[in-house]
Amino acid sequence: MRHYIVVFIYFFIATSSYAQDKKDSEEVVQSTTLQPLPSHWQQSRINEPVFDGEVHVVETGKKHKETIILVHGLGYSGLRDWSDVIPQLESEYHVIALDLPGFGESDPTSLQLAPRRYAQLLKWLIPQFSSQKAILIGHSMGAAISLRFASQFPEMVERLVMVDTAGVLHRSVFVRHMTQMPDRYEWLARYQQQFDFVDTAVSRFNRFIDRVSGSVLNRLDRLPDPTQVLLQNEYAQQYVYKDRPTLNAALGLINEDFSEAIDSLVVPTHIIWGEFDRVAPLRTGEILQSQIIHAELNVIHEAGHVPMKDKPAEFMRKLNYALNNPPFKTPHSNTLETEKLPTLTCNNQNERSYSGHYAFVYISGCRYINLTDLYAEQIYIENSDVTMQQVVAKSDSLTMEVIDSFVTMTNVQLQGETALRVAGSTLDAAGSEFTGVTRPIQVVSDSLIYLSVSRQYHNDKFQYLHGMSQGNSYNLR
Repeated sequence: MRHYIVVFIYFFIATSSYAQDKKDSEEVVQSTTLQPLPSHWQQSRINEPVFDGEVHVVETGKKHKETIILVHGLGYSGLRDWSDVIPQLESEYHVIALDLPGFGESDPTSLQLAPRRYAQLLKWLIPQFSSQKAILIGHSMGAAISLRFASQFPEMVERLVMVDTAGVLHRSVFVRHMTQMPDRYEWLARYQQQFDFVDTAVSRFNRFIDRVSGSVLNRLDRLPDPTQVLLQNEYAQQYVYKDRPTLNAALGLINEDFSEAIDSLVVPTHIIWGEFDRVAPLRTGEILQSQIIHAELNVIHEAGHVPMKDKPAEFMRKLNYALNNPPFKTPHSNTLETEKLPTLTCNNQNERSYSGHYAFVYISGCRYINLTDLYAEQIYIENSDVTMQQVVAKSDSLTMEVIDSFVTMTNVQLQGETALRVAGSTLDAAGSEFTGVTRPIQVVSDSLIYLSVSRQYHNDKFQYLHGMSQGNSYNLR
């Protein structure tokens, strides 16, 4: 039975990719799809050594001004994703935009498309157009590529602007977000605003569907990963990736670990995010803002994954701010109050939010609990559904215990003899730190743990955590 399921996963990936690429191919045939670029934009095709093909590049604006490099995300249209942005930049900047190999008018390739390889292309390309540091602006996959490039070659980057960066979270978490029901529906928006019961009904229905889909994804995650065959076999890549650049680049993106890139990034960074991004959750932007030394996050309300299309005027305001101001980062304290602290108890309650300082946090039989900006000495969660953001817990013994629960952790710090103990639970931790004298993380019964761009400290040793652990013991892979 397991083999049939794996075959089904292959079939799903292949058919989904085929549907997308068939649409792309049909668009190529239609002359109206790739609309002509403005005549004053200088277009060139340059032989490049990284993918061994020709890359299509557009140059416009003032050559004596600062250089901006625009890096697009997934999609055949390539640099045309910036078609509404470039005209608003070219009067003040020297603007360079490229079609990444495999997309737009650049040559196709069967080589693995991944941020690391694209970063090498940028290293070669930028000096062809600028002898000075450049401002790098990337969207979605292009933002991930820009992140990788700026961390590897900071001497070439004046400033980094990332827009709705995709691929930072562990691939299973990334997929889980895309399968979740949306928080809002355009056709229901006015009714949700007028009638509270509509909003409540929609919320409960969405949560039910999300629990079902989450259960299915948990089962799939326990199976062998078929994508590793493609990533490790060049012959398989030549066959499967042929005429399928979207599949190629997507698999390369979600299987790349950005932990070290985020940790080492020193370039001044602005992060712009659509509030209702259905591809890359706003949670990713919050992690990037928290972990990057010089970073500021600005959210565009009611925008999705492509805010320059959804809210063009607001996007340009945010972008101009990013281009003209250093990032401002609000310091976040992780110090507990020293005076006597109360106990927080949630027992068989739903839809509660808590913050503040506590000696002990006890949550049992509760659903849809939010802990935000909370400080504690110990946390106990049993048979509950809890979301934690900006939580710090420190003790001299076991700091946090999770039993038969689903817990989502973002920018959480745990420190103790054992920082975290998990039993019979599913835990999704991103941008989090675990410091343990005996052990940072302990699993005592069958659990599923997803770790994204996190880290642990043990015996004066530091380790990045980006992967998945399943079973009766903690074994990250």
